[in-house]
This record gives sequence, structure tokens and C-alpha cells, in this order.
Amino acid sequence: MRVLVLGSARRWRIESCFARALGRAGHEVLLLDDRRLARTIGRRATQRWVRWRADRFRPDFVLLSKCLGLELETVRHLARDRANAMWYSDAQWFTHAEVRDDIAHIAAVAREARTLWLPSFVDEWRAMGYDARLLPFAADRDIVPATPVPALAADVAFLGTGYDPERARFLVELAKHVRVRVWGLGWEKWRDRLDWAGKPVEGRDFAAVCSSAALTLGITAANAKGHPFYTDRMFLVMLAGGCYLGEGGRDASRMLADGVHCLWYDSLDDCIAKSKRWIADDAGRRRIREAGERFVREHHTYDERVTHFLTGAPYVYPL
Repeated sequence: MRVLVLGSARRWRIESCFARALGRAGHEVLLLDDRRLARTIGRRATQRWVRWRADRFRPDFVLLSKCLGLELETVRHLARDRANAMWYSDAQWFTHAEVRDDIAHIAAVAREARTLWLPSFVDEWRAMGYDARLLPFAADRDIVPATPVPALAADVAFLGTGYDPERARFLVELAKHVRVRVWGLGWEKWRDRLDWAGKPVEGRDFAAVCSSAALTLGITAANAKGHPFYTDRMFLVMLAGGCYLGEGGRDASRMLADGVHCLWYDSLDDCIAKSKRWIADDAGRRRIREAGERFVREHHTYDERVTHFLTGAPYVYPL
């Protein structure tokens, strides 16, 4: 099957992971990065070039994403009379569909798709009239653990941006009890209270941080509370050699088993207690790291997820 994928061509971005997984499944894949094209050749020229390239490719299936570099008429041209679906990673922003132009555009693109696949907030999108279906995040199978680096060692590593004051306060409190190191942009306001690396990490550097820390922490964003799988972070961490400590919530136990594949906490106090307990248990963490990585490779890679786009088969929880 010839599959056209719209989205980021950066190696570790989700659409690029989808494209590689589809290729491994034997499909002929064309990945078009509409936003990069719009920045490079201009928005107007992008519409013409994408239409021309897609028509020449003659896809049997079109996988849409945010399509922020495309006009709606271009999206309609690509999807018309072709099997198609859309993946939207930031489903929690359904609340802003009428107040933010970018979210309004994404919501309009989703109207052109026959099926809208979401990692969370499926009921909310269905209530808005979409044929929304659950498809959780996953990770690229090419992610592997790294050799631990003593200079990167920490009790708890957190990798993410500092856009949320609640997230910062959580880390500051946790850092009073265990050694926390933070990687990512936007932490200037808290640099005096956090051990902040001053930069984000990707690829092998990401794996080195996860593999070198005793625990790698996940904190659910304020607008996604109760929905731990609004992000792919836990799966990335677990393939990258991390022992994942994350905030539990809806369907957590149906995706990953607490104390077997990862560690779930339900409050700051619980996070502090579990951090202390597992930092002191090297053998226990090693067991969880190894079991978690095996389980993610078996059940939570994009090689498993992409089959749902093409077949429409519902997602079934592994636990």
C-alpha cells in the first residue's frame, strides 16, 4: 500500500516514527513535512507543491496530522476519495478549539478525516461530533538504553519544559527530599531552587540521562490531570533505559503494571515516599527497568499502533 503521511520529518517526532513503522510493515511511504515546507518555500508555494507531490505519489491511504502548514482546501484535496485518518497528539486542547486559531485549524482538519485517532480525551471529542477513537501513544523501537554516565547521575531525573508553575513547585518540593536534576527549556525562574542542566536532550543524550538516573519522573500537565497517557514520555523513558515513576490516573493499570513495569504515584507525598523507597533498592529498580523495557517493546511501539490506522481495528489494552 502507498501511504502518505503529513507531519514532522524530524527523526524522533511522532509522524516520522509512524512513517518508519509503516515502512517496516512493507508499505511504500511518503512523508511530507508541511510546516517545514511552509517555512522554507512559503505557505502559498507549499500548497501547490504538496498537491503536486501527493498526486504524483498516488497514495492509497492518507494519514493527516495537525497540518498547520496547509490550507483546508489542500487538506480536502489530499483526503478526497482516498482512505484516510487523522492522528492528533495534543487531544487535551479540545477546550481551546474556539479560542485559539491553531487549535481551531486542527479541529477543522479533523472534520476532513474519516477517523480521528487520539491518545486521550476521546469522549470529549466524540461529544463534539467527531468519529474519535482511542489509540495511545507509543515509542519508536529504535530507542535503546545507553551506558550510564556518572556525570549524569541523579536520584530523579525530569525531562521537560518549564511552562507550568505547578510542575515547578512539585519538583522544588521533591528536591527537598532527593536529588533531582532537570533537563529542558524554560526553567529560568526556578534555576536557584532546582539543579537545572539548562538545555533539553534528545536521541542518545536522552537515553544517557534516563539510563544514568535512578528514577525518571513523569508529571501530568495541568490540563491533562487524570489522563497519564496524554504523552509518550513513559514509553520513551522505558525504552531508553529509565525506571519510570509517573503520575497515575485513567487506565494506568491497563497499560503498565505498577511495581512490575513502572511505578505509579497519586500525590506529591506518594511520589516522595516511592522515590525514597526505590532509590534505596538497586535490584528492584533493575528488575522494573528490564521488565518495563520488554513490555513496551512487545506492546507499546509504533509498529503496533500503525496497524489501527489502516484497518480501523479498535485498540485493546494489553492488561
